[in-house]
Formats: sequence, C-alpha cells, structure tokens
Amino acid sequence: MAERSEIELLRLVEEALRMAEADRAMWLAEQDLDDGTRARVRQLLVARAEGSPDETRIMPAPKLPAFPKAGERIGSYELIRPLEAGGMGVVFLGRRADDAYEQQVAIKLILPVHLVADPEFRRQLIGRFEAERNILARLNHPNVARILDGGSTADGIPYLVMEFVDGVSLINYCANHNLETRARLELFAKVCDGVQEAHRNLIVHRDLKPDNVLVGADGEPRLLDFGIAKILEREAPDADRGSTALTAMTPAYASPEQVRNETLTTSSDVYSLGVVLYQLLAGVRPYELGGLRPSEAEHMVCETVPEPMRKALERAAIPDPERRARRAELRSDVERIVAKAMHKESSRRYRSAQELADDIRRYLDGQPVLAHPDSSLYRTSKFLRRNRVASGIAALALVSILGATVFAFQQAARAQRAAQDMEQVNQFLVDVLAASDPFESGGEITLAQAVDQAADKIDERFSGRPELSAPIRGALGYSMVSRYQLESAEPLLLQSLAEHRRAFGEADLRTFRIREAIAQLRQEQSDFAAAEAEYIALIADMESSGLHSTPLFGMVLSNLGNLYLASGDYAKADTGLRRAQEWERETGLTRPPEDALAMMSNLAQVAHELGDLKRADELYSEALQRATALRPEGSLETSTLLSNRAYLLNDLSQPEAAMEHWQKASAMREMMLRGDHPMRLTVIVQLARQSQYLDRPDYGLQQAELAVAMAERMGEAQHANLVYALALRASLLSSLGDFTESEASMQRAEHELAIGEGRSAGMAGVVELLRARICREAPPPPAQACPGKTD
Repeated sequence: MAERSEIELLRLVEEALRMAEADRAMWLAEQDLDDGTRARVRQLLVARAEGSPDETRIMPAPKLPAFPKAGERIGSYELIRPLEAGGMGVVFLGRRADDAYEQQVAIKLILPVHLVADPEFRRQLIGRFEAERNILARLNHPNVARILDGGSTADGIPYLVMEFVDGVSLINYCANHNLETRARLELFAKVCDGVQEAHRNLIVHRDLKPDNVLVGADGEPRLLDFGIAKILEREAPDADRGSTALTAMTPAYASPEQVRNETLTTSSDVYSLGVVLYQLLAGVRPYELGGLRPSEAEHMVCETVPEPMRKALERAAIPDPERRARRAELRSDVERIVAKAMHKESSRRYRSAQELADDIRRYLDGQPVLAHPDSSLYRTSKFLRRNRVASGIAALALVSILGATVFAFQQAARAQRAAQDMEQVNQFLVDVLAASDPFESGGEITLAQAVDQAADKIDERFSGRPELSAPIRGALGYSMVSRYQLESAEPLLLQSLAEHRRAFGEADLRTFRIREAIAQLRQEQSDFAAAEAEYIALIADMESSGLHSTPLFGMVLSNLGNLYLASGDYAKADTGLRRAQEWERETGLTRPPEDALAMMSNLAQVAHELGDLKRADELYSEALQRATALRPEGSLETSTLLSNRAYLLNDLSQPEAAMEHWQKASAMREMMLRGDHPMRLTVIVQLARQSQYLDRPDYGLQQAELAVAMAERMGEAQHANLVYALALRASLLSSLGDFTESEASMQRAEHELAIGEGRSAGMAGVVELLRARICREAPPPPAQACPGKTD
C-alpha cells in the first residue's frame, strides 16, 4: 500500500475508535473505500477488539493532539515525508534543520489516538516508547541503527530521532545483487553480530525478520525496530510470559516459546535468525501461516519440522539456473547450521547469536562446524511427541501394538523365542518410524501416513504368526477408522478379527476390542442395523464372559446410545445413554472430562428431541459450566453447546437469550476458525434468521450479507446455506422497505434452489415461506411471484 494510503488507513482507524463499537460496522460500510482498504480497517478493529497487546481503549469524545505534518519542525529536525506507518506510530524521513550540519534522520512518532486512551493504557504505551529509546541508547554497533535524539512535540507527542538507513530489506538486497550463497552467509553473519550486541546488553529483540534488517548502499546491514524488545535484567523470571501475542510479533519468524507465550531468552532471537537464514538461502520461508487459525499456526511452528532447504528451493520463485546453482551450494553443513538454530527445544539451539555467526564463519573457512543432526533415538521420540495431536489415534495404535505383543511374549513357551519376537516387532516399529527422518527421506510424513504404509508390510513380516500380526493389524485398522479411511480399514479389521479368534479365542478381551472397532466401522459406513446388531451382541458376550466391569464394556454401552442418537431413534438413545451412566456409577470407573462432557451434551440433545425441555436445559447449563471450566478461553465444543442450547431456548420462548447464545457461539468460532468455515457459516445464518424473528432487520441484514458472501466463496459444498442466506436477505430487505433489492435477492435464491444438485424439499419449503412473508409486506407484486395476487 502506498504511504499516503497507509496514513489514511490509520486515520480511518482512529475515527472508528472514537465511536461506539456497535456503530462502527455501519459507519465503515458507508465510507467511500476500496475493498482492500475497508478489509484492512476492519481487520485492525477486530484485532483490537480481541485484545491485542496494543489494544487502545478510547475515552468518549477525545480531543486528539495535533499530529505533525511534512514540512513542520520538531526540535532541531524538519519532517520531509512519511516513510512507513504501523499500529503504534508513523516514521518520517527528516533532516537536520538548525544548520549545525547536514544529516538525514528517521523520526518515529506515536499516533495521537493512543494518547487519548485511558490513563493506565497511555502510561503503558509511553513506557514502551521510552523503553525503546533506552534500549537503543545502550547499543553502539555498526550493524545496529543508532538513536540520535528524542523528546516530545509541543502537543505532547513523544518522538525518537534515529539514524536513517537509506537501504532495502535483507532479502531484497540479496535478490537485487544476485548474491551467491557464500556472500549471503557472510552478510548474515554481520546481522548476527548486530543481534549479539543487543544480547550483550541483555536485550531480546523479539521481532527479528528480513524487513527489520536494512542493507545500506555501503553493503552493511543494520538492525531496526526494537519496539517490542525487552531488557532482561529488568524482568522477573515470568514477567515476559504472555507479553507478546501473535499480533505483537511476526508469527512466521517467532520461536515456539514465543508463540506459546512462554518466558523468552536470547535463544528465541537465535531461532528467528534461523528462520531468516532459511528464507535467505531457500528462497521461501520454512512455514507459510497465511490463512491458518491461531491453533494451527501454533501447531505448525511448535510441532512441524520444516522440509530441507534443498527441497524447499523447488517452491522458490527464482529462475531455474539460479535454483540449480543454489541447490549445489547448499551443503549438508549449511542445512545442519540452520536446523540447529531453528531447533524446537531452545536448549539444543546455538547458545548465542555469536555462536551462530562463529559456526557460519567456521563453515566459510572450511573448518568443521558445531552443528550436527540429532541422534536417531532423539528424532524418533520427538516424532511421536510432535504428532500426538494430529495423529493421536495412530500413536495409540502403535502403543497398542507394543502392549499386545508384550502380552503375547509373556505367553511364549520359550524365552528365546519371545526375545526373537520382540526384536522382530521392534524392528517393524523402527522401520515404520524411519520415514519421519527428513535427513533420510528428504521430507517429513505424518505418523498417520507412516501407519498406513506399515499396513502393507504385515504379511511379509509376520507370516504364520497370528499372535503377532493380529494386534498389529487391528491397531492399524482402528487408526484408519478414526481417520475415516473406511475402505482401507475394513479388510484389515476383518482379517485381524479372524486372527484374534485363532490366536486368542472368542472370549478374549482383545477379540472383543476388534469387534468394537468393526461396529464403529459399520456405524461410520451408515450401516446402522449392522452396527446395532454388533454392539448388542458384544454387550451380551462380554457379560457372559465376566468382562462387564472393564472400560471397554462402558465404551460399548456409550457407543450404542450414540448410534441411536445418530440414527434419530431418540427414545432408545435416552435408554442407552442412561444405561452407560448407570454402569459408570456401579463400577466407580470415571470417564475423562472430555468424554463426560460429550455424554452430557448428547443426553441434553436427546432430552430436547423427546420434548423434556426442562431436563434438556439443566443438562445444557451444566455442560456449558463444565466446558468453560475445561477451556476458559473457549473451544469449538463450547460453541456447539451454545448453539444447541440456543435452539432449546427458542423452544422455551426465550428468543433474546437464544440470540445471545448464537452471538457468543459466532464470536467463539470466528476466534477459533479464522476465515471461511462451515461451522462459522451455519451460526451466521442462524443469527440472520433470529434477527428476523426478533424484528431486528438492520443487524439481521448485516449477518445475511456476511453469510451470502461466505457461502459464495465456499462454493458448491455450501449451496444450501447460500440459498437460505439469499432468501433471508430478501426478507430482511423487505422489512427495511427496500423492495427492489428484496425481489432481486429472492429471485436469485429461487434460481439457486432450482439449479442446485439434490434439491431439498425442506429448503424449498423455507424459501416458499419467506416468499410468502415478503408478499405480505411488499406492495402488490407481479402475479407470478405471489400466486393469488395481481397488480
């Protein structure tokens, strides 16, 4: 965005913040802005509403201090033109104006809007600005931009005068000069020297990225922007915790501990330096976080190992000759230097920026480097920990393999044979996990992918040994059901069941566990009759075998109740789920909190469907209390509970409370899901519908517009929601008296309904009802639009 546009953007944000939050959306819609500018203003306003570290709380009707303009004088300096603008301030190009000597400078000023915040916030912000001045004053190094002066304008706006670096960002400088790998490494080592100067003064930069390193015409890099830096000697051990959020740093360059809001040390800057070096050499960043939800971004940074730079070069937007030359220059020692700097565990990184620079120079001098790959044992253990969230079921499958095989070994007649069996299975597991080694495979695969590949090797490794192959095959099949790979899971589970019966017998707990997995498979295949029959048979067989007090028995009871709920047989679902609860009380076995919450939510849904509204409300209320205690920051499960209870509240004739629940659910899903998502779209449509019911057409129209736009972007998968949102939009426009736009929106809804695949009779009925409502409100419409009426 051009400089003038950036300044204008900040002016708009200031103006919006001076009005009530409820009025901002309408005001913004009325402004004559292009879509990009409007979206950026909205993004900044949302970021502030979500509580970013720079959140400004404006007092009513503030009088803003006069902000200096180009051509005006501040102290001994004249402002020439804006250079850049950010959330906290604006940086101007300036020059010495007292004729003492010629000098160009960079002058940074706080935006006036921040100075009319509440007193506590204003104190904190000016404190941060003063801290930056103090930080820069401590640094004296050729690779760090120097502070020259500072003070406040006549209207009280603080400013800093800094050395002006007439240069370009580190990445652009290397690209513009077509630097080879060796020259890039030499230049980067100087950047490390500048960071080391900060660390020597106990300062952590916390926002190292290519744009904060400018390279001047003299070829020297200079480190900029210590706006969120911290002086370590002033911090208590945990003072840094939570002080930087994703909005106060650049997530793509942030260390795992910074993303998790943990206490930071200089090691965090070393990690960021590693990311910058990766991008400098590979032409792309190790992680692309655009469009990811915060939780996904955190998982990417904290858990995912980036692909080797030689492989990442394939994605770089550079000419093929340069790509080939760069790939040839990326030796294994360089890969290892970057990997050590970017290690997920801070204790395994370089101890300082100086140590990183020394290793780079050691490589350039042809000497052995300190960096070396982790051991195979370390990588294997980290692989399992790294994937426990994304592939937890698969990890449990491998654990199940070990547990089952250990039991089998204990039953072996000969200790030597048992040892051989253990070695055979161990080697199988080692081979499965070997695919996770990026140094060997050229890229990382997930644990789930490794498990899938392992299924093809079972017969080859364990032919004629059902006591070994059965639990392995069953665990892999169970994993596939959990990941909805049903076609692949079925033959594995059926073969595993046959092997279990042959190796362990019909009444063995391990055999029952495979039968439970097959019942789940049938349910996922929508073969409810087969799943019901298997669950009922399992319950009877386990009771007759004396296994009715095992956790597996409780799981089967719950699964049968959930099956009835999924199939719409609410009376049986209520009986089944209550029986599962009674079993828990009798045995004294408690479920994990998440499972207990799911049980309560399902019972509430069943009670609602059966018309027991009081009991449903009591269950939903308790479930929401438990969900909030488990996840105070909110979760998708909590948002679903809010939405489900909103439907119930409507049936309890509490539409205002229902609206509040849907609004909370919508805000929670927006926070968790960021961007377009079916779960966000569904609740936005409900807000539009509820607004119509409460006769709030203005708010309802805003929600309907959001829903139409999101459904259009999401395509065919959300066609039904597009039809519904268009029809709601038409009805709300009619309520506001805009009959022309209303008719256009309704005609489009009817057109989309007609052309949609698998036309829904239910949706057709909804559209007809909304058309009838419009016909009652609008002037005499065309006869074909409203049958029974004429002009």
